[in-house]
Amino acid sequence: MKTTAGVIRRLVCAAGGVWAASEVVGRLRVGGTAGERLGAVVVLAAVFIAVVMLLPMPLTRLLGRAVTRNQRRIAEEPDWDASDWEFFAPLRRHFVFVGLGMVLAAVVLVVVGPAGLWAGAELAAALGMDVRLDGGLKALVAAGLVVTAVETALQLVLALPVKRRRSGALRSLSGLLLSGAGLVLAEVWLDGVQAADPRWLTLAVVAALFHLRFRFTLTLPVPGVASLVLVSLNVLALWLVVWLTGMLRVDGFWLLAGTVALMWAAEWPSRLASAAAEARANPPQPPHDPFWPEHHMPQSPLY
Repeated sequence: MKTTAGVIRRLVCAAGGVWAASEVVGRLRVGGTAGERLGAVVVLAAVFIAVVMLLPMPLTRLLGRAVTRNQRRIAEEPDWDASDWEFFAPLRRHFVFVGLGMVLAAVVLVVVGPAGLWAGAELAAALGMDVRLDGGLKALVAAGLVVTAVETALQLVLALPVKRRRSGALRSLSGLLLSGAGLVLAEVWLDGVQAADPRWLTLAVVAALFHLRFRFTLTLPVPGVASLVLVSLNVLALWLVVWLTGMLRVDGFWLLAGTVALMWAAEWPSRLASAAAEARANPPQPPHDPFWPEHHMPQSPLY
């Protein structure tokens, strides 16, 4: 029952993503009457969700089982007589699995999702619906990313009533909204930053696309360097969004950096709340006391 509800929820969110993509991506057109458009959107969303869920499933399950086995090895008592290479093998495998998970997520975003959208468009056209998706590979990837971004944002909204998911969804959704507010400020204040029509929907979609980026935590001994590196990565992420979709015009690198700086600054309260929640969930362990506690002092066998 839960699985069926989850699939229906994803279908509804993906349908919202398809509708948004048809409004902001010029190469995707869904025409006809309101009823015909609704039917075409549902067909596109259903095929998109089926491909995204089923195609990566074997690799996802294989990777999940490997991660579970490796976590069991990490939890076991280590072999103190093993060599350094063998001792740190589970930790190395952990980082390898993290990297593979990121690669798989990226492949789903830029390959599997667009392929599912293309298959849905082909099926809808074969059924006689007024659906067209052209413009080459770049337009296809852009449309697929828009569907995924809007679907992800809508799933956060639908997760708010669920008690066990509310706090995480609220933090993530607040980060998206605050980042979007920073983007709106950049579009209003900075000459040379302009969103395509429909303006407000385009700004919301760009913010949702930017929210899909991988997030890294970086700590360096030199103050400010970690923030500079993270902002640079965000500049790269926004540049990819601008280059792929063409929905936002930014005239020059410094305007791009200024836009990201405003979005980064606006998102700061959400990052602070996420860091506090992570600290509460994983409190630091007390330092090891090298001395025996007074009430656990070893007693001499003579007394």
